[in-house]
Amino acid sequence: MKTIQFYYVRHGETIFNITNKSQGSCDSPLTSKGIKQAQQCAKHLEHFHFDKVFCSTSERAIDTANIIVENKDLEIIPLKGLKEMSFGILEGERNDILDTPMSNCWKQKDFTQYGGENKEQFIKRIQDTFNHIVDACENNDTCLIVSHRGYFYYMLEALFNQSLDLLEKNDPNFLSHLIPNASIAKFQYHNGKWILLELPK
Repeated sequence: MKTIQFYYVRHGETIFNITNKSQGSCDSPLTSKGIKQAQQCAKHLEHFHFDKVFCSTSERAIDTANIIVENKDLEIIPLKGLKEMSFGILEGERNDILDTPMSNCWKQKDFTQYGGENKEQFIKRIQDTFNHIVDACENNDTCLIVSHRGYFYYMLEALFNQSLDLLEKNDPNFLSHLIPNASIAKFQYHNGKWILLELPK
């Protein structure tokens, strides 16, 4: 039986973010604004004690994590399971153009025909990854997670049993404004259950 506290941070702004390109498993560097966002996040978290830090293996997440823990004696543990959803050969395509393979795959939440993942595969990866993280933690640990926007979307369903389809139906703009760059969410694992404490802010 374990209780673990989690703080989840999305990486800072990247070049692909400002050019409306999909990143997925590919990458683009932090912008100067993204670096400042990570520094502001580090300032907000400077007095927090973390027992472990887990991070997506994507450069944008690793760079953000390094900035956050720069003045802390902490090892960053990179996990491929924390990477963003894979869009296959569509990675790098524009996100803001209607009626394209990218937009159609987003509607279906399925990129498998282009070598990426679908919703079910992604949700299982998230669940498997967080099971691994729980196993690696001790009771009463506090952990920092640095990952991605889409990853948090699907965490809502994978861990907290919230339907993305229902959230989008109730408010079509909910997800697009949910997790700004370098924002922080708070949740808890307690005796086999996941509890969302604070949405990203």
